[in-house]
Amino acid sequence: MNFVLLAVVGIGVHAFNHVQISIEDVWRLLADPAHATINPGTFYHPISAVLYVWLAVVVYKGRNWGRIAITVLLASQFVGRYFVFVAYPTIEARAELVTGWALSLAVLVLLWWPKPARVHFG
Repeated sequence: MNFVLLAVVGIGVHAFNHVQISIEDVWRLLADPAHATINPGTFYHPISAVLYVWLAVVVYKGRNWGRIAITVLLASQFVGRYFVFVAYPTIEARAELVTGWALSLAVLVLLWWPKPARVHFG
């Protein structure tokens, strides 16, 4: 089993999610500009979507610094999700955050734990 490829797919899912959220933000702004809000996520999501795609390619190529960079990004996002979890108590938002936590954890495990993955970056 190619653990790194599975991790790269997980990174791609994160990228897709950030693109989706960016589109939702733009849609809200166009649909109801008077009530649309701009928050840190408005800037974070499109930038990180590009960053995730780039890091997925770098990780797939076996660059260890890419594995470290995606680890730092996922770990910081892991912490950041807690604050969003508290700020948005809707079941939909919390379900997305919990699945994001699980996906991040799975990607990190796939990149660092299996020996074939460690060899890929060796």
